[in-house]
Amino acid sequence: MSEEHSDSLSFDFSVCCPDATAKAEPYHAIMFVDESGVTNGQLWGQENKLMLFEGIHAAQKLLEALNNPSYQLRGVTAAHLEALQILEADGRVQLFVIAGLTPSGDIEALPLSEHIMRRSKAGNPPPLRPAAKN
Repeated sequence: MSEEHSDSLSFDFSVCCPDATAKAEPYHAIMFVDESGVTNGQLWGQENKLMLFEGIHAAQKLLEALNNPSYQLRGVTAAHLEALQILEADGRVQLFVIAGLTPSGDIEALPLSEHIMRRSKAGNPPPLRPAAKN
């Protein structure tokens, strides 16, 4: 399902609604789900600041702390990440990566762009964008 908006933003929204089997390549996300476990693509965050997770441990801990059955853990694929980056480039959202929790339980987060840059410098290349379709 591809959708185009009047302000010329266009991408496949189906990649933004992963099911429970979606692999976290490269990130995890806490997503809103309906009664049947289907997500509408809404990521957990604060206002327009959406949170991704580098590791599953921090994501599971935060999901437990939320204690809300309307949220479930989902994998963010490279295609999903690309769609989120389009929204960020358009100024609609800000993407952050929660790298972990401090011993006192505080969240450690970085803007996605900074996180990708640090991973790249550390020898972990950032995810490749899928090849453009003609």
